[in-house]
Amino acid sequence: MKKILVVDDNPDIVDLIKIRLEANNYEVISSPDGKDGILKAHQEKPDLVIMDVMMPHMQGSEAVRFLKTSPLTKGIPIIFLTAITSSKPKGADAKGINVDGQFFTTIAKPFQPDKLLLEIKKLIGEGGHA
Repeated sequence: MKKILVVDDNPDIVDLIKIRLEANNYEVISSPDGKDGILKAHQEKPDLVIMDVMMPHMQGSEAVRFLKTSPLTKGIPIIFLTAITSSKPKGADAKGINVDGQFFTTIAKPFQPDKLLLEIKKLIGEGGHA
């Protein structure tokens, strides 16, 4: 079963994602902020990270910078999930959010669960069997 780390400070969003992903045979772990997300990513070694942008303690883009420079986590695909839609976050364009020259898939909140699942399947494939 593929493991996904959801890093978001909104428990309702985390619950919504968790319910949808678990129904599609993904294991879901969560973290309330970027700093804790980095620790969980190193401990759990997820197959994919879904990262909020604006969070307390550490912004999502800063957490991604750490994950992408660590030998333990640099190969993990990341999807940004952000409520910033009217004004794109710094470094965002049609390719997604740019962190240090690398573009990451970006999905706007409120998000369509089917779109999120489609992007996850593109990056890591099906969840597997329970």
